[in-house]
Amino acid sequence: MHRSRSLAGLIRLLLRTTVLWALAMLAAPALAAYNQSLTRTLDAGQIYGKVAANNTHAFLGIPFAQPPVGALRWRAPQPPQPWSGARAATTLAGMCAQVGNPFGEPDPATFGQPVGTEDCLYLNVWRPNSSADNLPVFFWIHGGSNTKGSAREPAYDGAYLAHKANMVVVTVQYRMGMLGWLNHPAMKTGNALDDSGNFTTLDLVRALDWVKTNARAFGGNPGQVTVAGQSAGCINTWGLLQSPLADGKFHRALCMSGVPNAYPPVVGTLAADSLIDNLLVDTGRASTTLQAAAQRVTMSAADIAALLRGASAAQIMKFTPSPVVPGHFTDGTVIRASGLPGLLAGNYNKMPLMIGSTHDEGSYFAFLFGMGQPSQQELWNLSNYAAPGSVTFNQLIKPEFRPIYTQTHEVISYALDNVIDNVIRVLRLQNGDIYRYNYNWDDTPQPWKDTFGAFHGIDVAALFGNFVTDEPNFMRFAWSSANASSRKALSDKFIGHAASFARYGAPSRMFDGQTTWNNWTNFVCLLCSKRMVFDNQPRMSADDYLFFWPRYSLLSPQQREFLFQQIDFNALPESVDPLRGGTR
Repeated sequence: MHRSRSLAGLIRLLLRTTVLWALAMLAAPALAAYNQSLTRTLDAGQIYGKVAANNTHAFLGIPFAQPPVGALRWRAPQPPQPWSGARAATTLAGMCAQVGNPFGEPDPATFGQPVGTEDCLYLNVWRPNSSADNLPVFFWIHGGSNTKGSAREPAYDGAYLAHKANMVVVTVQYRMGMLGWLNHPAMKTGNALDDSGNFTTLDLVRALDWVKTNARAFGGNPGQVTVAGQSAGCINTWGLLQSPLADGKFHRALCMSGVPNAYPPVVGTLAADSLIDNLLVDTGRASTTLQAAAQRVTMSAADIAALLRGASAAQIMKFTPSPVVPGHFTDGTVIRASGLPGLLAGNYNKMPLMIGSTHDEGSYFAFLFGMGQPSQQELWNLSNYAAPGSVTFNQLIKPEFRPIYTQTHEVISYALDNVIDNVIRVLRLQNGDIYRYNYNWDDTPQPWKDTFGAFHGIDVAALFGNFVTDEPNFMRFAWSSANASSRKALSDKFIGHAASFARYGAPSRMFDGQTTWNNWTNFVCLLCSKRMVFDNQPRMSADDYLFFWPRYSLLSPQQREFLFQQIDFNALPESVDPLRGGTR
């Protein structure tokens, strides 16, 4: 009897609890679905976008800062001025100032000529045309050696990625060259941000501030932001990881084909001195750079500042160091003063990291920096307009390099993989959420397959799902009807892992139907899976690039010299330099 009364009392309690819970749910306000209007209200005013491909909405050319022109050149970016009425956000903005090249907004007639504008701090947003709300935000930083490229590049159209991954995709532009990186005593104002010289990083931090304020307007979650970039975009992602100003403004990082860098401010001063010397010659105030250097040391800070501020964007980009401009100056405000040693010691904005590279990174560097035969214009025409099967390997590689080209670019690729692995090895001591991949798919038509393989940037096409064949672009040679099916299948798998990483901080989860992707381990054994290998059949691999010397020992003196012209290993910290203390 006592037991039955207790059971009846328990049942009444459960019923009462269930009723109260149901009433509470009825009284609670439902989560509002995303309003699918093309008009959105931002902090600076209203905009209207357009219907885009893959059942998405696109909002293009949105200003996230005031134009960095006039008095705002070499100053920290300022929030955009508010506007009245609804502003059109239906076309991509022009690219930032640079020297014409095959990336961004290419026109062979302008290769080597000044193009772009300083008024370029705009971003683009794509989101699914659905009522889904609180979506992850994917913030993309384009590549281009920090001297070229733009968010206008057809490969960066965010429609397919937004649709397939169910994310809000943001692509951003930023100042490049010495418009983005200038550190010189004559330009100091006493403002720590302006005096840092790290204007590219400040642009990106400002864009992240914009995302934090405005993501909700597009159904995005400002507490779930992934910063991603390739090549210089990856280097700049590392820069944000090193910036205390970016702390808490993003929550995962996807870095493709780049390694961290940081320079003491004196390196920026030396680069700026070279710019000043070239400007003195270019404006007729000196006959040679040697004369200009002697004149510079007699000039006042005000005269130097006037020279720099009076220079055109075309002049500044013309005299920007190449192929990579120094940046991420360790000023202590924008970039932590501890620099690379500090990052490797764990002094950075810790978060889950997804880090990748392609199998043949070195082919890009070997080809463009000495071994390739065609000019930029000639390569553009061969890549985009040559009849299938009509181009030969001998047309692409200079005769004197043909016997050693493949072996050389393989060793450069191996060295870069080794550096990336060594960075991960050190970071893994304090961060257990690091996921490594290699993109090995190279089923491109001949002779491009033998020349470039899985080249630098091929994984960007897979990430965005954009294999552009209906307009000229720098990757057009790689796509054919024969590889359409396999590239699309692999792209969808790649996007699936990227979407999982953006949502959960891990590129796969139990029972999600994807290939299981384990985080990196520093253990070396046949069963210790370290990296995902993306090919026609993605797989985890125990491969480790710890053992660089067997490959290096096969190189001739000529090949070793070429290697060191492309990669400044001496600038790397000792813990990640594969050749530290070894034969040069």
